Amino acid sequence: MELITKSLPASALPLSQSHGIKISPLPSLDEADSDNRPISTTPDPVNEKHNSRTALFCPVEIEAPLPKKSHGRIFRHVRHTFFTVYRRLFTAVFILNMVGVIVLFIRYHKSTNSPALLADFANIAAANIMVALLIRQDYIVNALFKICWSMPVSAPFRIRRIICKIYEYGGVYSGVAVCSVIWFALFTGFFTRNFSLSESATMRDPAILTFTYILLLILLSLVITAYPRFRFSSHNMFENMYRWGGWFSLALFWVELVLFTNVQKGVQSLGIVLVKFPAFWFLLVSSIHAIIPWLRLHKLHVVPEKFSDHAIRLHFKEKVPLFVGLRISASPLKEWHSFACIPVREGTGGSVLISNAGDWTKQTIQSPRAYYWIKGIPVTGVLPMARLFKKVIVVTTGSGIGPCLGVIQDIQTKCRVIWSTPSPMATYGWEICEAVKRVDQNAVIIDTRRDGRPDLLGLAWKLYNLEKAEAVFVISNPKLTRKVIYGLESRGVPAFGPIWDS
Repeated sequence: MELITKSLPASALPLSQSHGIKISPLPSLDEADSDNRPISTTPDPVNEKHNSRTALFCPVEIEAPLPKKSHGRIFRHVRHTFFTVYRRLFTAVFILNMVGVIVLFIRYHKSTNSPALLADFANIAAANIMVALLIRQDYIVNALFKICWSMPVSAPFRIRRIICKIYEYGGVYSGVAVCSVIWFALFTGFFTRNFSLSESATMRDPAILTFTYILLLILLSLVITAYPRFRFSSHNMFENMYRWGGWFSLALFWVELVLFTNVQKGVQSLGIVLVKFPAFWFLLVSSIHAIIPWLRLHKLHVVPEKFSDHAIRLHFKEKVPLFVGLRISASPLKEWHSFACIPVREGTGGSVLISNAGDWTKQTIQSPRAYYWIKGIPVTGVLPMARLFKKVIVVTTGSGIGPCLGVIQDIQTKCRVIWSTPSPMATYGWEICEAVKRVDQNAVIIDTRRDGRPDLLGLAWKLYNLEKAEAVFVISNPKLTRKVIYGLESRGVPAFGPIWDS
């Protein structure tokens, strides 16, 4: 395995000092309303010519304080924190399903012990599971994004701003996933009652009752472990539960369906009755789409380029489309990690940029492998939606520059870049820094090790107004991303960024 190493030229060492940048510390991230403070940057009075290798930092003067947030505090938090697009989609799906519950209870209010009611519960639960699997399929996600970003920039801004939120489609996924559990819980409850009270043999099958409770327990475990706080604090457990529990529950659904159909078939053959159940076709589609990504499982051979103990770049020759990311793994049956691709400027192939953000990434940086596993189709993400706008501000920190470069180098949208990171050249190398400067020769690149953490909200606000941009995109860690997006949106600035819903 070849390992690329590069030494930095002496001229790479002095960075922001060449412009005398002075940046005030970042406000506390704990209080959403405590960000109203000014920051200032002062250019060095010494007139000095800088070539592209020394003028990495462009000063931005920010003296005026941020304006006050719009509306009252309660309204802001309801609008921008609690009732996000993700939660609105979840709510819409949930309400639609609850309407279905009411309709069924009205229809069967005189015959709640009917096998037809149980069949409808099973059919609708299976339908929700199918939608959950489909909405997460790579080819469907890519199609949704491509349809949305094909909207011309001449379209009304309000429509483009709404369409840009397509990346919060996960609200549909979580909505149908939770509702599938509710429908199956209803099935379990009514079947249990019928099992206890009915004298019919079709309603007193102990095998169905046993598998029903096992399946319900697994489904409830999936919902509990998917709760955001649990998912972030015990991510490896969540991934294992999500993968193995998901497969096992799908298999149990088939067992349940066959057993339930078998006691209802009468004189007809099992196969004939089975194909008449909508649940059969819903589960068939779900099973096929659970398998499809694994049919594309293969090795991705890489050449590691280690920048530092904090970052590594994995180069590969496999052809990938623009604006996508790869899910890679060292062990396919364990954890998977998503990284945005940076396409090569000439030829085929690309690379992914990985920084030390956990056990897996630390191990990858310290002991890179000759190959990793990938599956499915490369999938797009948030930042390509910048194509909907004429000019945007891109705010990123650390290795977030990787996903940014994977997009901003190849779109027509004019991008201004704010990149905050410790020792950018020492950590990520000249090629990454130069790529940023090619996109935005006046990029604001802040060495946090030398200058401290900047007020990215203040910088983004000022640059947004200076450039008369249409939107701001933030690619950073969850806490800072939410902080900056909330601070901008509460002041009327269209701001977008990942929501970490999986």
